[in-house]
Amino acid sequence: MTPQNIYSTDELPLLTEVVEHPDFDDLPILTEVVAEEIPVGDSHLIAEQQTASAAVLPHALTTEEMQRLLQQLEIHLETVFTGKLNRHIEQLQKLAVDLAISELKAELPKLLRDALIQK
Repeated sequence: MTPQNIYSTDELPLLTEVVEHPDFDDLPILTEVVAEEIPVGDSHLIAEQQTASAAVLPHALTTEEMQRLLQQLEIHLETVFTGKLNRHIEQLQKLAVDLAISELKAELPKLLRDALIQK
């Protein structure tokens, strides 16, 4: 494994970092409802859309359901992050061992020479 395959911590974006870009100003906010525009002459489409949207509206979540869903989400995120972190740690450990072995191989002749001379 070469050092080029590993990201340095300076290159990784922070989860708390806010990205500002002029193109992002047009994006709807997660809580904003974006209505589909329907031509004026299509009143039957409006009625169909209202009926369909009423049918798919979810019920209000109870506090217990919300807590259960949040706990499931937290467990899932923790599992995903732990898996990714473990893979990165394993890669970095292998890289550190490879580098340490390379440094030892480079220094070993000098260390042996110095040890033999001091005898």
